[in-house]
Amino acid sequence: MKYKLKGGKIITTGKMHERAFYDVSNNRITAQFDGRGGISKYAVMNKFSVFTNFYSLYTVDGVPFDYMEEKVVTMEGKRQITEVEHDKCKLTITQFLDNEHNAIYVETAVEAKCDLTFDNTINFGINYESYVQQLLANRLSPKTIATVLTGFIKSKKNGLTFNGASAKLHGDVLGDFYLDYAISEGAQAGEAERGFHNQFSYGAKLRAGELKKFRYVVSAGTRNDFTFCDVMEALANFDAAAKEAQKYIDDLACPACVKGDDFMETYYKSLLNCSISNYKELGKFKGFLAGIVYQFPARTYYRDAYWTVLSVLPVRPQLVRNEIVTLANGINKKGECPSAVKFNFKNYWGNHYDSPSFFVAMIYDYVVHTGDLGVLKEECACGTIIEAAKLVLDRLEQETDSTGLLVKGGEYNRRDWCDNVFRSTYVTYDEALYARALFAMSELSDACGMDGNAYYAKYVKVKKAINDLLWDEEKGYYVNYKSKDFTEDNLSIDTVVAVLFGIADEARSKSVLKNMEKMLESKNNKQQKAGDFGTLSVYPFYKNTKDIVQKSSLPYYYHNGGDWPYLSCVYAYAKLMYGMEYKYPLTRWFEYNLDQGNYTPVEFFSPIHPQGSLLQAWSSTGAFVLSYSDGNFFRKQLGDKRVK
Repeated sequence: MKYKLKGGKIITTGKMHERAFYDVSNNRITAQFDGRGGISKYAVMNKFSVFTNFYSLYTVDGVPFDYMEEKVVTMEGKRQITEVEHDKCKLTITQFLDNEHNAIYVETAVEAKCDLTFDNTINFGINYESYVQQLLANRLSPKTIATVLTGFIKSKKNGLTFNGASAKLHGDVLGDFYLDYAISEGAQAGEAERGFHNQFSYGAKLRAGELKKFRYVVSAGTRNDFTFCDVMEALANFDAAAKEAQKYIDDLACPACVKGDDFMETYYKSLLNCSISNYKELGKFKGFLAGIVYQFPARTYYRDAYWTVLSVLPVRPQLVRNEIVTLANGINKKGECPSAVKFNFKNYWGNHYDSPSFFVAMIYDYVVHTGDLGVLKEECACGTIIEAAKLVLDRLEQETDSTGLLVKGGEYNRRDWCDNVFRSTYVTYDEALYARALFAMSELSDACGMDGNAYYAKYVKVKKAINDLLWDEEKGYYVNYKSKDFTEDNLSIDTVVAVLFGIADEARSKSVLKNMEKMLESKNNKQQKAGDFGTLSVYPFYKNTKDIVQKSSLPYYYHNGGDWPYLSCVYAYAKLMYGMEYKYPLTRWFEYNLDQGNYTPVEFFSPIHPQGSLLQAWSSTGAFVLSYSDGNFFRKQLGDKRVK
């Protein structure tokens, strides 16, 4: 399909049969619209996926659409609008989410060009497997599971009931799994399997020149908890929900530096929508999910959240504060940080290597840019936030040797973002993060009236060791990782954190960035054979095949040369800091993915391998770059009490 960008909107044109997948999310659910009036995906946070397939079929005067009609699809915020020209009518199909409810809203506006009869028949398949997996994940006894799964036999409520012109299709699917529809008029129930209707339709006769709007609302989940939504009530509030969806779009205001530029406005709004859409609240759990495939169980990652909140900080700082508190409550009494914190505050893949540093750095960035020192006194599982920060850094120090650097070894050495590579002993990425955390803790300690000198001394030591041991003068950049017997001296994009955080001096920073420009920007690297697609995460590819596993085993894929938009944008910001051309790594990934039909930010991608998931939270980092385009975000400090 062809596309254009205008004022924050992604607009595609093509034939009705061509799909335009668009992912949306709110505080309860994620969904995907297909540009044909269908709901191609629907998942309830911390529960299960709903559909295996979904078909929306349109008929005029008894003749089905042949799906070669021309259409225009407009995508923005949590809404997709599909406009289709037919010989006898024009269809405008609007699908959207509001901010809070477990409900998908659909309106089909039919503008008749002559007298006609319109009908829309919908049928779908149910994802029973996802539901059963949720029961198993909850560790219910076999007897309890059997009771739940056979519970639908006792249900006698399924069927269509009318309230005036509108109707409700009540559906108890299996066990406590429900799927309800509310339809504004002309409803009919279709095929029923074991008492559950997996087909329904609606329609009416229209006069020439008449405009009629048919509406329906769908909700699925379990009836007796946070997931339940009364579809008849949602249908009654349809207009209010539509206004809420529009206000959400209006609130995605662009920074001044991109206003008037259709590409950059759409880029910024798409990315900010991505980060905010992944924010969830479930009881005391308040934070950003990593993306749409990270909701069973619902969890927030230390590293993903760090890069995600940078785009949210200038517009919704309270959400960042909430994230800090949630992450703090995932730290155990020993000061160990897991990879992620689950909705119940249990750890998810415990004791990670980069998580503690990201936690401290996030607190520091938040305080520096909001002035909110009060967050440091907030209570959490380990006392206060500042006490939790001290605890995780003191715990992390146990992994250091006489150089001051962290030593990754044994089962611990895959526990950072690059979890498909066995990076052992000294890893530049982890060392630079640790140095940043030590510096941040020295300033946070001072701000709390504590002595930060000890942390600052450790920071100086670690910074010196990074530059003494991990800098390769001949190559002009920091090596990826180094052990006693082996050095992986390829150029890894994640070493750019040494530039961001001032670990490298100006000369070394420029050297690193020039080498990244030459080797990692695919348009400049003529040795790699995949063409101009974006920014490679490493080059050359990993040379020790025993150090790479799973997807990263393959060149151009995952950690082994795939493009990770969040890292491409972080690298772009480093170039911005030093006055270098930064638009290519900032935007090329976005442009390339639009060409592939990916209309929300992708987790990672490769020109020759399968891509990651869409609407990925930390891929919103480009919005941060545009919000803080003076290049000084990481240079700002709480104070200047020491000679630095």
